[in-house]
Amino acid sequence: MIRLLLWSALFDSVTAASTPSDVEKEFEEFQSAWGKNYGEDEHQKRLRIFADNLETIKELQRVEQGTAIYSHLAIFTDQSPEEMSQRKGYSPLAGLDAMENAPLLNETLLDSIDWVTRGAVNPIKNQGRCGSCWSFSTVANVEGAGKVTTGKLVSLSEQNILDCDKRDGSCNGGRPDWALQWMSKGNGIASEHDYPYQARDERCRSGVRAIAHVRGFHKIDTNENQIAQALAKYGPLAISLDASGLQSYQGGIISNPRCSSSPRTNNHAVNIVGYGTGRNLGYWKIRNSWGTSYGEGGYVRIVRGKCGCGLCTEVVTATGVTIGHSPPAPGPSPGPSPRPSPCKKCKWNSECPSAQKCYYHSASATSGCCRTHPPSTELLV
Repeated sequence: MIRLLLWSALFDSVTAASTPSDVEKEFEEFQSAWGKNYGEDEHQKRLRIFADNLETIKELQRVEQGTAIYSHLAIFTDQSPEEMSQRKGYSPLAGLDAMENAPLLNETLLDSIDWVTRGAVNPIKNQGRCGSCWSFSTVANVEGAGKVTTGKLVSLSEQNILDCDKRDGSCNGGRPDWALQWMSKGNGIASEHDYPYQARDERCRSGVRAIAHVRGFHKIDTNENQIAQALAKYGPLAISLDASGLQSYQGGIISNPRCSSSPRTNNHAVNIVGYGTGRNLGYWKIRNSWGTSYGEGGYVRIVRGKCGCGLCTEVVTATGVTIGHSPPAPGPSPGPSPRPSPCKKCKWNSECPSAQKCYYHSASATSGCCRTHPPSTELLV
């Protein structure tokens, strides 16, 4: 009886072309593809969500102008809008205009660029159910820019930024430009190995060695030719976009009017890592943070030249990236450095006077010193 009532409700929510048996068949295919096995109550809940998402898939496919495929077999087809929002986390329209603009470029562009094959992009990561996309976008930008400027590709800690950058909201959302601003104030970040990802809010850890620093950051012009030139110059770029229609993406190049080009609807931070042409259609290659089972091995391709899904509206990059144990040098010194003055002992930044922070001499030290600027051999709490 319960099953009969369930299908009656589902029948009202699907089009005439999609009978309850069609939905059930596709739902079984989805469960088989991903090894899903729900209990009775959860089965009914997921089936209703799945049926709703099938309608969205049909509409997206109907209006698609590129080569993108939206499928009931996409990994998140059983997820509700509320659950998908936990896998995003970008805070739109909150201050990007205050950033310094990158210099306009006038270089000859290659037909294609792929920083993945050039070795400036780490394997796809997975943010899980934490609104931390902004941290993943920031880290991928710094990792890539670091590779371009230093020749070293390291895997950096998203959790370090989540825990220690207090202007952003950890798993409740944030912005790459805010995170880069935080880093440019002398806050380096640790390796992923030393400060692993937890997908939850945690206390900022002390005594973990920072290996990546940035001197500054730029906003890139919204012109897509300038974005392509910035990609060639700086490496992978941090961007935001409207990810509302990406849930069921399976592959191909997205060119869809349902995907907004307004920054007001941007809800997800990702990275542009390349561009090229497929089937006579120019595209941007986008690195997502939803795992390798999503899309094209974790990547998405979106049409180039139309600001597809708003990807051109908010583009930023780190500058002056260094990889190692010391932050960027401020410039040549006019003479020998004075001997360090006695320090105020501390364990936390809160124990230091205003405008000072607690720096540890080594990872094994039991206390640090309150200082205005980090000596090159000391670690920030």
